[in-house]
Amino acid sequence: MKTRVRARGGRLRLAVLVAAIGILTTSVVAAAATPAGGSTSTTPSTTTPSGDPPAAHVAKVETKVPPRRKVVRRRFRPWDRPSPSRVRQIIRIEAKRWHISAAGLANRVNCESHFHWWAGNGAYQGLLQFSSSTFYRGLRTIRTRVVKFVRKRVRRVYETRIVHYSDGHVERKRGRKRRQVVVRVYKGKLPRRPGITHGWTQIRIGAQAIRGMSAVGNSEWSCAA
Repeated sequence: MKTRVRARGGRLRLAVLVAAIGILTTSVVAAAATPAGGSTSTTPSTTTPSGDPPAAHVAKVETKVPPRRKVVRRRFRPWDRPSPSRVRQIIRIEAKRWHISAAGLANRVNCESHFHWWAGNGAYQGLLQFSSSTFYRGLRTIRTRVVKFVRKRVRRVYETRIVHYSDGHVERKRGRKRRQVVVRVYKGKLPRRPGITHGWTQIRIGAQAIRGMSAVGNSEWSCAA
């Protein structure tokens, strides 16, 4: 009877020992699999086998083409003391505006003042040598103080290629060259009470006199137009 009890107790101790060894082995394996910091996350890696992040690919490409015609509007103040080159520009603009000969108006201005706004001869002053009374007589019938002219030029501009990548960043690249016409529209007003030597105002009165639509007569100048 004592022999059976001893045998049964030995088998029980053996089973307990085997179970303890199994628990210990499981703990060691789990500890080895857990990274430093204790996290056991199974989030997939975002790096390539070499350790670098995956390369972004092109998601979309846009091409912005510049317009063939670009209009730019500018405000300006009509020149009161223009240089000789600007006087010639005013003559061309006013001659076109009032449908008269630019050459005729230029001949008169050259004869009267040699294109100098500051020219004077006693009571007569300015580009067209107005007296005070004649100038303000012409100013009263000037009709409009608005000055407007247009300049055009052709230039080459580039297309823009916009590349969107899968990681969210965007690159802008220069594309092909294209022809573009730039139209600049200049607009201003003559002053309400200009001085007698105001260059642009004198030429406008002179141009309207040649056209026959001013209180100042075309025959009031000794220089022919």
